[in-house]
Amino acid sequence: MIINKILKFSSVGALGSVTNIAIFSALIFLDVNYNIASIVAFVFAVTQNYTLNKKWTFKDHNTQTKQKFVKYFILNLSSFMINLGVLNLFVMNFDDGNITKIIGQVLGIGVAMGFNFVGSYLVIFAKNREDVE
Repeated sequence: MIINKILKFSSVGALGSVTNIAIFSALIFLDVNYNIASIVAFVFAVTQNYTLNKKWTFKDHNTQTKQKFVKYFILNLSSFMINLGVLNLFVMNFDDGNITKIIGQVLGIGVAMGFNFVGSYLVIFAKNREDVE
């Protein structure tokens, strides 16, 4: 059922968000540029989310992981651009303090989440939808 998929996807996304924010925050407090920190955090979180969504949310046991991961990465890269835009707009319109950067990152993740679910559901894991079977 789609509701189960949304709940699982949201749980994976929440864990990915925690991973993203933890890495982003650590790098920010180490004086890494916030755009670089956002990229590094994205790569870690998207890899984690792909693995969990593939195995748990969409129960995809297909062995073509590399091809599917590339599609998933491209989809998430698109949503990351949304995230990065929100982050930069937030920092430009307020201040460039560490807390402001972290809040901007959280808001960016939130805005991009819906785009990720729709793309994952309709494109990446389309053959693994319970509601179609």
